[in-house]
Amino acid sequence: MEFSVPTNWQKELTDKISLANTTEEIKEVYGKLTFDDIGGGRPASSLALISKKKAKKQIINLRNKGFKFNYLLNALCLDNLELTREGQKKFRRLLGWIVDAGVDAVTVAVPYLAMWVKKNYPSLSITVSALANVDSLSKAIFWDDLGVEKITFPGPVINRNFSLIRELKKTIKSKVQLIANNACLANCPEYINHALMNSHASQGWHSCRGYMFDYHLIMCRLKRLEDPVNFIRSDWIRPEDIDFYEGLGVDSIKLVDRRLPSDMLARIINAYVQRSYSGNLLDLFHTFQGKSFSAHKGWIYKLFHLSLSLPADAFRLLKFSRLLSKLEVYIDNKQLDGFIENIPGKCDLISCAPCGYCRRAAVRAVKIDPVYRKAMLDKYAAAMHDIFRGSFIF
Repeated sequence: MEFSVPTNWQKELTDKISLANTTEEIKEVYGKLTFDDIGGGRPASSLALISKKKAKKQIINLRNKGFKFNYLLNALCLDNLELTREGQKKFRRLLGWIVDAGVDAVTVAVPYLAMWVKKNYPSLSITVSALANVDSLSKAIFWDDLGVEKITFPGPVINRNFSLIRELKKTIKSKVQLIANNACLANCPEYINHALMNSHASQGWHSCRGYMFDYHLIMCRLKRLEDPVNFIRSDWIRPEDIDFYEGLGVDSIKLVDRRLPSDMLARIINAYVQRSYSGNLLDLFHTFQGKSFSAHKGWIYKLFHLSLSLPADAFRLLKFSRLLSKLEVYIDNKQLDGFIENIPGKCDLISCAPCGYCRRAAVRAVKIDPVYRKAMLDKYAAAMHDIFRGSFIF
């Protein structure tokens, strides 16, 4: 199994990645600038500030340590700039810097961009982003025919569709990559819209200025607390499950999230490389930790990120940020031993209600204080009421 791991552009993380790579399975590190002209899958307001000069230095350092570097160009919408002279100029300037920095591969979500990169920058390998939503064999064949090296499949649809994973391995030449710790809801209907909002919030020229009010996170937490089975009915892959997926033929596991501080990322990387974690499974999922890299830096960072959200109501934003503090839920990881191997299968074809497999696992493994649960449900419901009234409009 190969691992693709994120960078938050901090020097100490590079050392931690090197120390974790005892089995030499970490082949690739990925990341991107805070802003650029193509964009990616995370809003700039939650990322570390990094200049091109410092990023290039970090890329060279990582490559000197034996890691390939994959630069993210995985915005799901380019706002039609790819069809304009100005857009082409901006894209060429960015790709020129990427090549000059020694980047090995780029990750894209738009087919046009994959074909454009292959034609104009043939030295770069191409990875397909999970945001491209390659959720079927026919879509995988389309990308494979474009000559991409690796396809990252969308976890909410693919991670527990074992028969499709096997078929993919028999049919396409591209490497099959899955994301292990996004912990998205199964078949989440907000997946594409969430990706689009994130894409625009990382494009330097976009009117949202790098900020997005991520109401999806409130909706996600509310749905899980309303019915805790949704913590289990999710797309995660436990560290202990890596060998199972390797047996299915999966080539690579991608770990997230590049917004996290170095100590959290090191914990996640170590757990998956070692294929074991004792404790709360939620420790490995960024969505529920309530911490981003930007929250762990000095005043210059705080002022920068505050400036991105200035058009919004500061008091409501503070209230919102407190709702996204660490979620006090415990999922006993060891209680889920054997869970993945015994999933009945065909989850996309049958109703969950008569099956009950995930619900029985939730009763076993998920622990939530009832008083805390009631209090948070009330707060999330109130927040959603404010959102739909338009209280958070810029």
